[in-house]
Amino acid sequence: MRIFDVFSKRPEASAKPNHEVPPSTRNRVLLWCRELYSNSRSDFGSVGRGDYNSEFWQEIHRRLLLRTGRLQLSQSDQPQNFTEAIGYVLNCRGDEFLNFLEDIFSAECFFQVNLGETKVVDELNALLRQDNLPYHVTHFVQETVQETSGAHAGHTVTYTRAYPKVIMKESDVLHANAVAPALTVLQRPHFRGANSEYLAALEDYRKGDFGDCLTKCGSSFESVLKVICDRKGWRYNQSDTASALIKIVLPNTNLGAYFEQLLIIVATLRNKLSTAHGTGTAIKQPSRHLAQYALNATASAILLLAQETGEY
Repeated sequence: MRIFDVFSKRPEASAKPNHEVPPSTRNRVLLWCRELYSNSRSDFGSVGRGDYNSEFWQEIHRRLLLRTGRLQLSQSDQPQNFTEAIGYVLNCRGDEFLNFLEDIFSAECFFQVNLGETKVVDELNALLRQDNLPYHVTHFVQETVQETSGAHAGHTVTYTRAYPKVIMKESDVLHANAVAPALTVLQRPHFRGANSEYLAALEDYRKGDFGDCLTKCGSSFESVLKVICDRKGWRYNQSDTASALIKIVLPNTNLGAYFEQLLIIVATLRNKLSTAHGTGTAIKQPSRHLAQYALNATASAILLLAQETGEY
C-alpha cells in the first residue's frame, strides 16, 4: 500500500491551498525521467541494459487509477493504455505531480536502472530549483548488512529502509545550510529513527502543530545523541535525557565546554514550550517562528555533533 503514502496524503500538503508546478518543470522532469529509465545515461550509474520506460509508465498508470479511484484517466473512447498516464502527469494538480516525483524512485523497475544513488535524487532537486519551487526530495535510506541466516547467509545485502519523499522548504538559505545537510546525515541507516522523528517535525510545522514540532525536534536530537554513544561505545542509560547525553558526548569532541549551553537549547525548548509534558492550567501555544527556530537549531546541532564525532 506504499502507493498511497505520497505527498498529497501527508499533513504538510494541506499547508498550502495550491501547489503550483509549472509546465516547464513538468517537461524537464519527464525528459529527465525518459533518460533515466532508458538506461541511456552512463553517469547515472546504470545497472542494467534496455529501455524500461514502458514498464515504468505502465506502473504509473496503474497507480494513478488506484489513487484516483477511476477506471480510466481520460474521457477518450480510445482503448486505455499507459500513454494516457503521461498526459495526466503533465496536466494534473500540483500535489499530484509531486506524488509522481516520489513514484519515480519507488517504481518496481527503478532498481533495473539505478541502485538508489544520491546523485540521481540531487539531479532531480536541481531541476526543481530551475523554477525556484519550494520543494525538496529526500534521499534513499539504505542499510547494508551481512546476513547470517536464510537464503542469503554469508552474503552482504543492501536493504532500502525508506524511499525519497517530497518535503517543503521554507527558506533556500536555511534549507541549504542547515536542514538539507542534516537530512543528508540522517539518511544513514543507523540514524533511521532520528530521521523519521525529524521528518515528522517538519510535517507538524507545515500543518501548524508547533507544539508537536518542538517535541519531535527534541526527540530527534536525543536519538542522534544515543546513536553516537552506541557507535562510539560510550556508556549511557536509556533513560538519560539530552542534558545527560550531551555531558557524555561533548568531552569526546574538540568543542569547548561552553557548547553545552548552546546544544541544550533544543531540549529546553521541548521542555518549556512543547506538548511533551502536561500543560496544567497554562496552555502552551508556541509560535510559528519559534518552531522554525527549533527546526533550524536541531538541524545545526545534529550536523555539528555528527561532524565532530565522525558520523557525518
